[in-house]
Amino acid sequence: MTCRLRDRQATLTLLERTITQGDGGRAMEPHADFLTLVALRAKKGEFMALKSLRADQSVQPLLMLDQVPEDGAERLLDRVESAVRGLWTLGRVAMIDATNLAVGPGPGAATVLERLSHRLEPDAVLLLEDDLVPFIPVVNTGADQTLLTRVGQLSGEIGYGCAVRADVPGTTPAALGHLLERLAFDPARTDLILDAGYVAGLDQQLVDELLALLDSLPMYDQYRSITVLSGSVPKQLEQIHHWEQPRFEEILWRTIKASASDRIRFGDYGAVHPAPSEPWPSKHINLKYTCSDHWLYLRERMLDTDAENARAATVRLVSSELVNSGSFSGADYSWGDDRLAEAADGRGRGLGDTSAPVAFATSHHLAYLGAFAAA
Repeated sequence: MTCRLRDRQATLTLLERTITQGDGGRAMEPHADFLTLVALRAKKGEFMALKSLRADQSVQPLLMLDQVPEDGAERLLDRVESAVRGLWTLGRVAMIDATNLAVGPGPGAATVLERLSHRLEPDAVLLLEDDLVPFIPVVNTGADQTLLTRVGQLSGEIGYGCAVRADVPGTTPAALGHLLERLAFDPARTDLILDAGYVAGLDQQLVDELLALLDSLPMYDQYRSITVLSGSVPKQLEQIHHWEQPRFEEILWRTIKASASDRIRFGDYGAVHPAPSEPWPSKHINLKYTCSDHWLYLRERMLDTDAENARAATVRLVSSELVNSGSFSGADYSWGDDRLAEAADGRGRGLGDTSAPVAFATSHHLAYLGAFAAA
């Protein structure tokens, strides 16, 4: 064991003694009480929205890192580090999934996670609790043995366990069991995420596959958490003006929960499609707004003015449609709702930023998930 690792373990032991003790003297982990999980792409709009998350909202963020060239890795890590530190001040230990970095020309998944850990680790041995900023590495069921080993080692060094994200469909009960066996992590320190990806409706075959995976777990009740993750926002919106769509991700979760256990937690992909996509110039402004039983989609063609003013003017138009739709939650519901109300009233700054609609919608979505968890 290296001196550096011994120092980290000594510091973690000191931290565990200072965390509030639960019944029986067991340390309470800051993130263990989450009721909903949101998987967010590590992009500007999502980072802006995360700054509005409140400590009393029982939402667990999972940051999905997408491929970047080598010269863009440090800029990405700057934003991820800032988000992880911000969430830690709220008592949330961020989950970080670098699976999409495993292939491509840039640094690999394990390398990026290790760089992030190095940025967040303290330099001295004897530290105050506030100096420790942990995160939870996420490993996908498609990981090879090398990546699995490195993520497992990093999770052990950080000291807050790990998360396993299983693609459904695509992961058999045998494959999931084999990965969990190779990872060799205590289930009580493992968050299991069953990722159904994009769902365009309730699919009985998908339900059966999810239930088969849950039934195959030998120590079902011992995992720190089990979440069913999915998203029903389409990759592209095709209509104009505004229309509604059922929140199929919630329907799927309720179906699994009713057939399996009340312990199953809800997870979704925020206000975007689950799969990463390349940015491309659009002639439309769209907004995906979360409501209690449906999505409200708003989409308008950019008004015929110069580019930046056209975006800002069209964001104001879309915001006005939202405020007058009957589905608006009110300006005081979230930071994003306040910005949307300002825009609808002809006010607001920075509306020409291409990340603004996603930032506003994601901020509203985080508040919605907080209320969803409370209910």
